[in-house]
Amino acid sequence: MGPRQEFVSFAVSSLAGVLLVSCSGAGSGSSRPAVVASPTPDLVTTNYVALVHDFWIQEQAADVVSNGSNLAAKVCLGSDPPGSATRLQLVDPKQCGARAVALLAAHQNFLKGLDRTSAPAKLAADDQAFRTQLPRTIADLNVLISAAKTGNKGDVLQAATAYNNDMYPIVTDALNDVDPSVSHP
Repeated sequence: MGPRQEFVSFAVSSLAGVLLVSCSGAGSGSSRPAVVASPTPDLVTTNYVALVHDFWIQEQAADVVSNGSNLAAKVCLGSDPPGSATRLQLVDPKQCGARAVALLAAHQNFLKGLDRTSAPAKLAADDQAFRTQLPRTIADLNVLISAAKTGNKGDVLQAATAYNNDMYPIVTDALNDVDPSVSHP
């Protein structure tokens, strides 16, 4: 169930509870007023978390382009398994370029979404991380796409490394902070 569905479920449950309490006291003749504690949903936070969550879903969908995240590390960073030593012969400019194109769209959409969505005060540091790093990752992805078109594995590795360094850990840590329900490795 997504954050929006949870909010709707919460709102319906709260309304039902208020109606039940008010109806149960109506015919009892009791002079005590019914007290119902109902937290006010924080729509700013709900919308912001939904935006961040959607970005991560798009980020993961970009990995499908290169047949999975482990393969992404292989085709862009020459690392198989992820985190192992770089082997230039594993870099695949064509597959890495396809992933970069998909990632670029996700990053651009997220940055546009941030411009239309207010960040709650409690997530201001994470919001600043996104707003600082996303223009960098977008620039990195454009360089990576250009490098992939040349077919030069060394240039692809260099551009992919720059993207990786701008994305991890700053953006992923902010993603973890805003939406801890999903692992952002």
